Amino acid sequence: MTRRFSGDPVDPTLIVELCDVARRAPSAGFSQGSHLLVVHGDLLAEFWTVSGADTWFAPRFPELLQASVVVLALADETAYLGRYSQPDKVGRGLSERESWTVPYWLTDTAMVVQNLLLLLEERGLGALYFGLGEEPARLMAHFGVPDHVRPIGAVAIGVRASHDRASGSGRPARRKPLAEVVHVGRW
Repeated sequence: MTRRFSGDPVDPTLIVELCDVARRAPSAGFSQGSHLLVVHGDLLAEFWTVSGADTWFAPRFPELLQASVVVLALADETAYLGRYSQPDKVGRGLSERESWTVPYWLTDTAMVVQNLLLLLEERGLGALYFGLGEEPARLMAHFGVPDHVRPIGAVAIGVRASHDRASGSGRPARRKPLAEVVHVGRW
């Protein structure tokens, strides 16, 4: 994850093209309830301020605010509930939110974000996925996102600063050994 951007511009048209590829992630029932909102230009300053992310990042990683684009990852559960109310899916019993043991609107949107992160890396661009705080309703209203669409997170995108170095969370941790996370046959 990149936490220091150079401030050099990134063409938003390229980001939209990458979003087009990223959105081809799996979609339960082909519900297609994942959305990406590309924020750039003058609206980018509004994003940082309205989201409060500027207050969080400025003292810790001020160069993060030099990102050229932010993509908001959004999930629409009504697309899934509606799709699973259709005649070919209604027998699955998933037309009500409570019936979903795993909310695939979140899972599918996470896969779209993962695709986008991989595509950005392939293009040599820096990116940081981050959460939008506890109550992002004001941000969603500011950008005209319908009330029933839920924000999952944001991806800051830009050209990495030459002095950016890989860094993880504030608490150093080692990667778990393979045997601790991959279980073959039985746990």
